Amino acid sequence: MAILSRQSVFFPELAYQTGPLTSFQKLQLSVDESLAPSRFLSSAFTSSIGQARNSLSGYGQGWDAYGKRFGSSVASNTSSQAFSTFLLPSLLHQDPRYFVKLRGRPRDRILYAVSRVVLTRTDGGHQAVNVSGLLGGLASEGLANSYLPDNERTTGRTFSRFGVRVGWGALGNIVREYWPAFFKQLGLSRIAPYSGPGATSDIPDSNPRQPHEKQ
Repeated sequence: MAILSRQSVFFPELAYQTGPLTSFQKLQLSVDESLAPSRFLSSAFTSSIGQARNSLSGYGQGWDAYGKRFGSSVASNTSSQAFSTFLLPSLLHQDPRYFVKLRGRPRDRILYAVSRVVLTRTDGGHQAVNVSGLLGGLASEGLANSYLPDNERTTGRTFSRFGVRVGWGALGNIVREYWPAFFKQLGLSRIAPYSGPGATSDIPDSNPRQPHEKQ
């Protein structure tokens, strides 16, 4: 696994330091994730799809309806971060960060990214079932029943939304896996985590002169 040299603005959950996080650091991370540009872009994108498919049909159509879809998406993402990044990981001693692989064949990296939906690290560095992420997402969808349209407030609809959340989470992990290397190749260092001299990233250079550190 790779440790990046500093926190990513777009994906704050990409691991950039060694050692376990304290509960306060997990709280800080949940806030950073909730305010990250990636979350708002994700909400805008999924709300557009929902508008086109007329999901959450109780909201109807039009700009007001889109605003409600966007607002509910932001709210559910925020509650998901609170449950999955702070509360449950603190109680269960699990690490909510994403540790990029950055090495190996594309197939291996994609499988690794998808597996992070159901597997995670503990604070001690061991692998475990991602109870925090899974239960956190389900708890978030349960809480969403307090503000979603009436026809969404059923057990079936709650688990259906949870399934969609898991699917988007797997896709998001693939983006996270390739994000640092992709933006490094484009030279957008102001967005991608710094990976220059002295960094501890595992992002491969096109002409490496020094061995990369690994974690």
